[in-house]
Order: sequence, then C-alpha cells, then structure tokens
Amino acid sequence: MNAAAGLLALLLAAQPAAAAFISSLAADPLRKASQSFQGGHYRQVIADLSPETMQKLGGEKLAQAYLYLGRSFERVGRLDLALGVYQVSTRMFPKDINLLTQLGLLLHHAGLEEQAQPVFDDVLAIHPNNAVAHQGLAEIDASLGLLDASVGHYQKALQILGGKPGLWRDYGQVLYRKRDFAGAEAAARKSLALAPSASGFITLAMVQRAEGRGGDAVKTLDSAMSLEPGRSDLRLLRAAWQLELGRWPEALAGAQAALAQDPREPLALWIRARVALKRGDEKAARADLALAAQCERRSPFVAHASAALLKELRKGRR
Repeated sequence: MNAAAGLLALLLAAQPAAAAFISSLAADPLRKASQSFQGGHYRQVIADLSPETMQKLGGEKLAQAYLYLGRSFERVGRLDLALGVYQVSTRMFPKDINLLTQLGLLLHHAGLEEQAQPVFDDVLAIHPNNAVAHQGLAEIDASLGLLDASVGHYQKALQILGGKPGLWRDYGQVLYRKRDFAGAEAAARKSLALAPSASGFITLAMVQRAEGRGGDAVKTLDSAMSLEPGRSDLRLLRAAWQLELGRWPEALAGAQAALAQDPREPLALWIRARVALKRGDEKAARADLALAAQCERRSPFVAHASAALLKELRKGRR
C-alpha cells in the first residue's frame, strides 16, 4: 500500500469515530457547553444552553449547566444576567456549593455586601472549610471594620489557599490596621516570598513606618517603585516620608517632580511649603499653603492642615 492509499484508509476509518463524537455532543449539550467553556467560547455556551436546552436537563446536569451559563454571562460582561442565573439556580439547588459560591462572589464584587454575607454563611453551613467563602467574609468584615472577625476568616482561608500571595498581603493589611505590626510584617514578607509585587512592598513599608523604621520604609518603597516605576503616587508618598525623616532635599525633589506634572497637587504643595519654611522662605511657603488650602474637595486632610498652618503663620506676623 502506497502512502496516499494508507492516508485514505486512515481518513475513512476515522469518519465513523468523528461522526460518533459529533453525535455524542448533540445528544449531550452539557458536554458541548463544557468544551466551549474550557475553550473560552463563552457566547457559544450561552447560545447552546438555551431555555429549551435547559428544560431537557435535570439533577446534577442542570445545576452544572446553570454554573456554565452564569460564569459565561460573567465573562462576557453581562453581570445582570449572571446574577439572575445564580439567583434562580440557588433556589432550585440551595445546597449546591458551586452555585452558592458564585452568587456570593458576584454580589461581593458588586459591593452588595449585605446580600453577599448570608450567601457565604450558607456556604460555610454546608462546607465549614470552604476557603473562598472564608476569604469573602474576611474581606467583607475588613470593609466593615470588624477586624477580629476578618483575621479569623483570613486564617481559615490561608490554611487552604496559603500559596496565594495576594491573600497573605490582604491578611497583613488587616493585621496592620489592628496594630499587630509583627504579624503584619510576617504576612507581608510571606506574600513577597511567594511573589514580589509593588502592593506587597507597599504593605511592608507601611508596617515599617508604623514601627518607627522610617529609613527601612523608604528603602522598601523604593523596591515597590522599581516594579512600577511609572506610579507618581509612590514618588509623592516617598517624598512625604522623606519630609518626616528631615531629608529636605530628597523631599523637595519628589515634590517638584510631582508639581511638574500637576502644579496644583495638594500634597506636593504641602511638602514644598514645609521645606520652604525650614529654609526660612516664609513667603514661598505661604503661597504654596494658600493653593493647597483651596483643594478641599480633592484632598480634605491636606487642605485642612495647610489652612491651619497658614493661619498660624499669619498670626505670627501680627
């Protein structure tokens, strides 16, 4: 048999198998939806899982179909339709962990914390060690200022998701808010050990500054800036910390760089004013403070501090 004949024989032999495969997909729409979803063809999933198709499914297959449908709506940006799918499906399958979890996550990410929290509670009632639910509740509790409860949920989530650097970073930020600086530093360093990131270095720098280690904090902030050199907010934060350390030339350089991009940047004006006062140039300081004091809507704290200092300077001239 020559090569061409051999290839023809293979093609003919493959035809029944291919036909059987296509037939199986038509007979099992969930299998087709699964393949489309795994391939990233989310609109195809939505088209395949039509109401008519869903009516033919039942039990676990129907629950799985709802999951594919809801997640596909999320991926194409139709969060309203995804929410509807999850709400309907969780009423039909109130014990389905996957559907409940997706509903909780969608509500949480939409900022609907009061609705998300009881959904995550339902998940934990079924599966007490569900890491995603613990993480969701940890984030919700942190946003509400319930720091002790948040720490407890983070610790349970990390028992399972301990390889996620972002989770360690967020845990560290809550510990920082609780003023548990040793724990916060350990969590931040764990996050950085797993994957160096600007946000991880910023968290560590904030902890170091809170502990009175300003020089270390500036060095750590430099590490964050090396990963994201285009962030003007980090350069300005560095300048503010240099001001706290009495490093006037470095603080002024950072403020000037920020003002070159935005001449009315409130914090930069405040820093330049403070340096001017240290150098005895009260006229320049008063001009910058007057501008910063007008930025109440943009930066209320800096505006208030600038107005207060300007008031004191005016009193001193009487």
